[in-house]
Amino acid sequence: MNEKLLFKESVRGIVEYVLKSGSLDDRFVSRGRAVDGTIAHGKLQKDNTLVYEDYEKEVKLQYEFKRENIILLVEGRADGIIKEKDNIIIEEIKSTYMDLSYLYEDYNLLHWAQGKFYGYIYCINNHIKNITIRLSYFNLNTDEVRSFDHVYTIEELEVFVYELVNKYLETLSLKEEFKDKRDKSIKELKFPFKTYRKGQRELAVSCYSNIRKKGILFAQAPTGIGKTISTIFPAIKGIGEGRGEKIIYLTAKTITRTVAEEAYIKLFKKDLKFRVVTITAKEKICLNDEVKCNPDDCIYAKDYFSKINDVINDLIKSNNKFFRNEIIKYAKKYKVCPFELSLDLSNWCDGVICDYNYAFDPRVRLKRIFEDRNEDNILLIDEAHNLVNRAREMYSCTLEKSKVMVVNKVIKGKVPNLYKISNSINKEMIHIRRELEEINKSFKYHNEQYKDLIKLLRAFINEADSYLVKSKGTDGYEEVLDFYYEARNFIAASELYDKEYTTILKSNKNEFTIKIFCINPAKNLRQVLKSAYSSIIFSATLSPVKYYVDLIGGDEESFKLRFDSPFNKENLSTYLYPLDMRYVNREKNTDILCNVINNFINEKKGNYMVFMPSFEYLNKVYARYIEMYGEEGTIVQEENLTEIKKEKFLDNFNEGNNITGFTVVGGMFSEGVDLPGDKLIGAIIVGVGFPMVSIENNIISEYFEANGFDYSYTYPGINKVLQSVGRVIRTEYDTGRILLIDRRYLSTKYKLILPKEWEIKDYKFKCKK
Repeated sequence: MNEKLLFKESVRGIVEYVLKSGSLDDRFVSRGRAVDGTIAHGKLQKDNTLVYEDYEKEVKLQYEFKRENIILLVEGRADGIIKEKDNIIIEEIKSTYMDLSYLYEDYNLLHWAQGKFYGYIYCINNHIKNITIRLSYFNLNTDEVRSFDHVYTIEELEVFVYELVNKYLETLSLKEEFKDKRDKSIKELKFPFKTYRKGQRELAVSCYSNIRKKGILFAQAPTGIGKTISTIFPAIKGIGEGRGEKIIYLTAKTITRTVAEEAYIKLFKKDLKFRVVTITAKEKICLNDEVKCNPDDCIYAKDYFSKINDVINDLIKSNNKFFRNEIIKYAKKYKVCPFELSLDLSNWCDGVICDYNYAFDPRVRLKRIFEDRNEDNILLIDEAHNLVNRAREMYSCTLEKSKVMVVNKVIKGKVPNLYKISNSINKEMIHIRRELEEINKSFKYHNEQYKDLIKLLRAFINEADSYLVKSKGTDGYEEVLDFYYEARNFIAASELYDKEYTTILKSNKNEFTIKIFCINPAKNLRQVLKSAYSSIIFSATLSPVKYYVDLIGGDEESFKLRFDSPFNKENLSTYLYPLDMRYVNREKNTDILCNVINNFINEKKGNYMVFMPSFEYLNKVYARYIEMYGEEGTIVQEENLTEIKKEKFLDNFNEGNNITGFTVVGGMFSEGVDLPGDKLIGAIIVGVGFPMVSIENNIISEYFEANGFDYSYTYPGINKVLQSVGRVIRTEYDTGRILLIDRRYLSTKYKLILPKEWEIKDYKFKCKK
């Protein structure tokens, strides 16, 4: 290649990448360190201004390093430059709480490295042969300073700096070498199937066009259309043409991440050269029984930073696929943390598969992917119907008075200053609770922030820093730490507060809570979508599309597409029995309901699922059903199933069985479950899927005014129904039967939002007396 490639990096970035060593340690470290460091810099720089006649602070320095076709522009700011006669001193300032008498000259080589790097750039730019590097430690408790000086020749600095730069350039060269192979393979890449399914080509073309326009696309693509490969394939083609640099596949559930991995595997078999990593939550991929990420409790945390560069260099030379099983295998082999390994590999990968929260949740967002370089990301957001409620959870936060009381009990008489603040928080919450007592209600909501409370929470965080650093292992430490993070989250939510939020006060005998509730997450989501190179938002159930555009962060410029099912509509027989299933009347219709269910499943033998509106009603109906017809051939879902029990439940649905599984609409079996062929031949949906009546849902209804009831109840409900129905027809060869039980489906509203390809027939049935 003749074209010069320009890369930018900071002095600190290169030094840390090449020289960083030591272990992972997630034990509490003061969040104020960065602020403390700034204070230390400011104090010492101010003193230096008074002491030295010629002193400059925060001096910007930069230099271009060249190697073959690569230009590396390195820049940074020296803390201070002192000029004394013919002597030039570059000063690097570090803050510490340590007794300065324990510090020695080579206490931390990384500290010297930054100063030496700045010194070399200054020497080159100013044509000088010798320079003094000063490392000054500032004690934050005593304001004492201890400095170490070392004089270097330009030759010494050149050897040191080029050793760092060459190692970093090796990294860039490896990336560019792979990028050439990647782009060549993408150019030659063909669609991995001989033919396109109905609608599949149109979806792929629309995705590609959206990427070219750097737009936001909302696409309803039903099961069977092949939406995963139809979004990944055009995104890869875009990457090969320089349209974006990373594909981020975002999902809500583990099963969908597996589908994305399978799509990449198909493309790998077509000779695609493309590095892909799956990021699994730390709690789910940890190799220990308990997540304790520190060198004392975990061998995979010990010396992590000392090992990781060599580990990654080893891995990327022979591997492109870093899915969950591979990550675990490599983590065990090299004795490194699997979660951190997946994060560090993401810097080298062209594709990342991960959960929504890593992109959208401000508490866990991956800075390296979604803040530093989001403008290079093509976002593929699968199962997007889940994003609305997930986003509301991400941008909301609750403060519990009971946790404040626990903190008070732990620190009373031990930490006077901290206790004084936590006790004031408790008193402020009592004061706020009186608002409910005055109106004699158990809840209240309004668009108002409690600024005095937030001020106290900030004070608690600042004061707790010292306690949490010094008191590890003491009784009640975890409870204080838990409230510390809850306070931080509450403050973070308060900083997003605007007209899309409300504050909910709730009180009962044992608890009082204050909740910052995000009614409409669109604004927060839009910031991420708009800052990305392009965003494609898709699901099998994204209807009505206006609802999702409004709440996920689209606008009038967003592209919108809806595809019909690629399967023959005769494959799905849909029936309606108009029984009154409204909450106030469903109890009295239980016997009729059991009659209808029993009749439907006996008309054609096979496996069925019955989806009930709630666990409460599920248990009542199931108890009555087995009383009337016996338990044989039936199973029922328990609440809070483990993964093992979930698999055990699904194992009953084998071909040739006659099993009827009673479960809940919107639950774990109504989505992300694949039972093709005769493993599931039918489903019965009882009700219209309404979410539970709650304060939050009523607030949503009130907020959206004319669309309110539909946005809070109707549309989320029908989405659950469509997801449940989607369990029956999984392939073009499947056939199945659906029975909807609720007279509300006869209304014009539901006729308009149900899929037009459904030819709903009346279910003729005479109730047994």
